[in-house]
Amino acid sequence: MRRVAIAIGLVLTGVAVTLFILFSQTEVTRTLRQGSPVYVLVVGVDEGGPSTAHVHSVAVAVVQPGGRASWISVPRTLTWPTAAGWTSLYALYPSEGIAGMARRLSALLEVPLPYWVVMDFTGLRTMVDLVGGVEVMVETRLVYQDRSQNLFIDIPPGRQTLDGAKALDFVRYEDGDELGRLARQHQLLRALGEEARAIPSAAWRTTVEAIYDAARTNLTLWEALDLARALGDVPPERATFAIVPTLPRAGASSDQIPDLVRLRRLTQSLVRGPTFLTRDEIRVLVLNGTGQKLLATRTGAWLADRGFQVTGTSDADRSNYPCTYLVVREEDRAKGKALLEALPPGVQGGVQIKTDREFDLARVGGWPQYTDVILILGAGFDVQS
Repeated sequence: MRRVAIAIGLVLTGVAVTLFILFSQTEVTRTLRQGSPVYVLVVGVDEGGPSTAHVHSVAVAVVQPGGRASWISVPRTLTWPTAAGWTSLYALYPSEGIAGMARRLSALLEVPLPYWVVMDFTGLRTMVDLVGGVEVMVETRLVYQDRSQNLFIDIPPGRQTLDGAKALDFVRYEDGDELGRLARQHQLLRALGEEARAIPSAAWRTTVEAIYDAARTNLTLWEALDLARALGDVPPERATFAIVPTLPRAGASSDQIPDLVRLRRLTQSLVRGPTFLTRDEIRVLVLNGTGQKLLATRTGAWLADRGFQVTGTSDADRSNYPCTYLVVREEDRAKGKALLEALPPGVQGGVQIKTDREFDLARVGGWPQYTDVILILGAGFDVQS
């Protein structure tokens, strides 16, 4: 009988431990441990109430198992069909709320969006100040004023540390360049991540709780803590930022609609991870940006001999490129990386990878048809070296 009682006690203890572990885990932790990503809709608004606030940013944060994360920004030029006609997705927030935006973006990205976070200007200032400010590089002087909002921005160029108020100015700056605006948001988020990783362990939980209190969300505090822990395990090189690709809407050149083909490729590459590529899947246009005769022709032949599809060789817009540029679309970063790794080690260090949003495509007449990668050869490049 004593042995039976001990056996029953051990079984009950095992059951109790199992139940404790099961029910003490949040849904965020369970999802990640099952090998699935966690998706969070993040909306940045001004300081109005839910029914009057103006949306300034919309993005989907994706936290993946294995220490990877992605941030997919939605441009405010993106329009959506409604009963009243085409409308900016941002403009739907006052009438449809966060639930409506989550429903629409879930359908667009083809992913579940069970969680959401709404952060206003005060919350952003608080978050930046809590980590002690952020260091960013301001490429050119940012000067803007809007008296109707009592908004006056003047940030000098150069590398500098911004406090919460200046960081808000940095991302609110307007010059009509939507891609530039989103690029500044991404730079600020990268800087925030760097500072957050440096928070002492003793202050980590109180900092996360303060940020949680500064936002409006359907995440519980425990879920937010688990999400913050998962993000803390993401090294900078495994955090990816992207923008929903768009196309001009027919008959309304200023409005954009989703480019569904590129969007699906983007979400697959970001969320599902890189797929195995063979060289014959990579289509390369080679442009000579130096004064060396036949450099593009020689380089194209070298690449073709190694299995790449060379769609053409020609001269670039000028012959004084100081370095070599490898230009790719956001969803084709893996192809750009594969091409870079195939180049001789002696020239790889002089090659800069740029996305089509970072490089002035007017130089090459826009994105060429049937091309995945544009290789613009600059000073010092020679595959024979």
